Amino acid sequence: MEEEGIIVSISGFTASIKTSKKGSCDSCSSKKSCASISETEMLVEAQNSIGAKVGDHVLYSVGAGSIIKAGLLLYLMPILAFIAGVVLGTYSAPHYWPNANPDLITGIFGLVFLLLAFTALKLYSRFTTDKTNYMPQILRVV
Repeated sequence: MEEEGIIVSISGFTASIKTSKKGSCDSCSSKKSCASISETEMLVEAQNSIGAKVGDHVLYSVGAGSIIKAGLLLYLMPILAFIAGVVLGTYSAPHYWPNANPDLITGIFGLVFLLLAFTALKLYSRFTTDKTNYMPQILRVV
Protein backbone atom coordinates (compact mmCIF):
# COMPACT_ATOMS: atom_id res chain seq x y z
CA MET A 1 0.00 0.00 0.00
CA GLU A 2 1.54 3.31 -1.10
CA GLU A 3 0.24 6.70 0.04
CA GLU A 4 1.31 10.35 -0.10
CA GLY A 5 1.65 12.80 2.74
CA ILE A 6 3.53 15.80 4.13
CA ILE A 7 6.20 15.46 6.80
CA VAL A 8 5.27 17.57 9.83
CA SER A 9 8.04 16.52 12.24
CA ILE A 10 11.16 14.40 12.44
CA SER A 11 12.61 12.55 15.45
CA GLY A 12 15.80 10.64 14.70
CA PHE A 13 15.11 8.23 11.86
CA THR A 14 11.34 8.48 12.32
CA ALA A 15 9.11 11.02 10.58
CA SER A 16 5.51 12.03 11.32
CA ILE A 17 3.54 12.29 8.09
CA LYS A 18 0.19 14.08 7.80
CA THR A 19 -1.99 12.24 5.33
CA SER A 20 -5.65 11.68 4.50
CA LYS A 21 -7.54 8.64 5.82
CA LYS A 22 -8.48 5.95 3.35
CA GLY A 23 -10.91 3.05 3.60
CA SER A 24 -8.03 0.60 3.84
CA CYS A 25 -6.89 2.13 7.15
CA ASP A 26 -9.31 0.02 9.19
CA SER A 27 -7.73 -3.29 8.18
CA CYS A 28 -4.09 -2.14 8.16
CA SER A 29 -1.59 -3.98 10.39
CA SER A 30 0.36 -0.78 11.02
CA LYS A 31 -2.54 1.32 12.28
CA LYS A 32 -0.92 1.43 15.75
CA SER A 33 1.69 3.79 14.30
CA CYS A 34 -1.03 6.22 13.16
CA ALA A 35 -2.88 8.89 15.10
CA SER A 36 -6.10 10.55 13.98
CA ILE A 37 -6.07 14.33 13.63
CA SER A 38 -9.63 14.63 12.36
CA GLU A 39 -12.25 12.60 10.49
CA THR A 40 -10.27 12.89 7.26
CA GLU A 41 -6.63 13.30 8.35
CA MET A 42 -4.17 11.31 10.41
CA LEU A 43 -0.51 11.24 11.44
CA VAL A 44 1.58 8.27 10.39
CA GLU A 45 4.93 7.37 11.96
CA ALA A 46 7.31 6.13 9.25
CA GLN A 47 10.98 5.26 8.88
CA ASN A 48 12.85 8.14 7.31
CA SER A 49 15.74 6.24 5.75
CA ILE A 50 15.99 8.66 2.79
CA GLY A 51 16.57 11.76 4.95
CA ALA A 52 13.44 13.69 3.98
CA LYS A 53 12.86 17.03 5.72
CA VAL A 54 9.90 18.75 7.38
CA GLY A 55 7.49 20.09 4.73
CA ASP A 56 8.49 17.56 2.05
CA HIS A 57 5.71 15.78 0.15
CA VAL A 58 6.64 12.09 0.38
CA LEU A 59 5.45 8.70 -0.82
CA TYR A 60 5.40 6.06 1.96
CA SER A 61 4.61 2.37 1.89
CA VAL A 62 3.60 -0.49 4.17
CA GLY A 63 5.04 -3.81 3.00
CA ALA A 64 2.64 -6.59 2.01
CA GLY A 65 4.72 -9.14 3.91
CA SER A 66 4.26 -7.32 7.20
CA ILE A 67 0.50 -7.07 6.62
CA ILE A 68 0.27 -10.83 5.98
CA LYS A 69 2.49 -11.68 8.96
CA ALA A 70 0.46 -9.45 11.29
CA GLY A 71 -2.78 -10.97 10.02
CA LEU A 72 -1.54 -14.49 10.65
CA LEU A 73 -0.36 -13.59 14.14
CA LEU A 74 -3.52 -11.74 15.14
CA TYR A 75 -6.11 -14.09 13.67
CA LEU A 76 -4.64 -17.54 13.09
CA MET A 77 -2.64 -17.97 16.31
CA PRO A 78 -5.60 -17.51 18.72
CA ILE A 79 -7.81 -19.82 16.64
CA LEU A 80 -5.17 -22.55 16.56
CA ALA A 81 -4.54 -22.16 20.30
CA PHE A 82 -8.27 -22.47 21.02
CA ILE A 83 -8.54 -25.60 18.87
CA ALA A 84 -5.47 -27.11 20.56
CA GLY A 85 -7.02 -26.44 23.97
CA VAL A 86 -10.31 -28.03 22.96
CA VAL A 87 -8.55 -31.12 21.58
CA LEU A 88 -6.37 -31.44 24.68
CA GLY A 89 -9.39 -30.97 26.93
CA THR A 90 -11.36 -33.60 25.03
CA TYR A 91 -8.63 -36.21 25.51
CA SER A 92 -7.65 -35.31 29.06
CA ALA A 93 -11.14 -34.89 30.59
CA PRO A 94 -12.02 -38.60 30.84
CA HIS A 95 -8.56 -39.57 32.09
CA TYR A 96 -7.93 -36.96 34.78
CA TRP A 97 -11.49 -35.91 35.73
CA PRO A 98 -13.73 -38.93 35.10
CA ASN A 99 -16.65 -37.62 37.17
CA ALA A 100 -16.63 -34.09 35.71
CA ASN A 101 -18.65 -32.90 32.74
CA PRO A 102 -16.33 -33.44 29.72
CA ASP A 103 -17.85 -30.53 27.79
CA LEU A 104 -17.10 -28.17 30.68
CA ILE A 105 -13.48 -29.35 30.90
CA THR A 106 -13.10 -29.03 27.13
CA GLY A 107 -14.50 -25.48 27.18
CA ILE A 108 -12.23 -24.46 30.06
CA PHE A 109 -9.15 -25.83 28.25
CA GLY A 110 -10.15 -23.98 25.08
CA LEU A 111 -10.60 -20.67 26.92
CA VAL A 112 -7.33 -21.07 28.85
CA PHE A 113 -5.40 -21.74 25.65
CA LEU A 114 -7.11 -18.77 23.97
CA LEU A 115 -6.10 -16.49 26.87
CA LEU A 116 -2.56 -17.85 26.70
CA ALA A 117 -2.42 -17.04 22.99
CA PHE A 118 -3.56 -13.44 23.60
CA THR A 119 -1.03 -13.10 26.43
CA ALA A 120 1.73 -14.41 24.16
CA LEU A 121 0.73 -11.89 21.46
CA LYS A 122 0.77 -9.07 24.01
CA LEU A 123 4.26 -10.07 25.19
CA TYR A 124 5.44 -10.38 21.59
CA SER A 125 4.15 -6.89 20.85
CA ARG A 126 5.98 -5.46 23.89
CA PHE A 127 9.28 -7.00 22.85
CA THR A 128 8.97 -5.84 19.23
CA THR A 129 7.86 -2.23 19.80
CA ASP A 130 11.34 -0.87 19.15
CA LYS A 131 11.69 -2.90 15.95
CA THR A 132 10.50 -1.38 12.72
CA ASN A 133 9.15 -4.48 10.97
CA TYR A 134 5.59 -3.20 10.78
CA MET A 135 6.37 0.51 10.47
CA PRO A 136 5.75 2.20 7.11
CA GLN A 137 8.81 3.39 5.17
CA ILE A 138 9.28 6.60 3.25
CA LEU A 139 10.09 5.67 -0.36
CA ARG A 140 10.83 9.04 -1.96
CA VAL A 141 10.12 12.75 -2.02
CA VAL A 142 7.51 13.72 -4.64
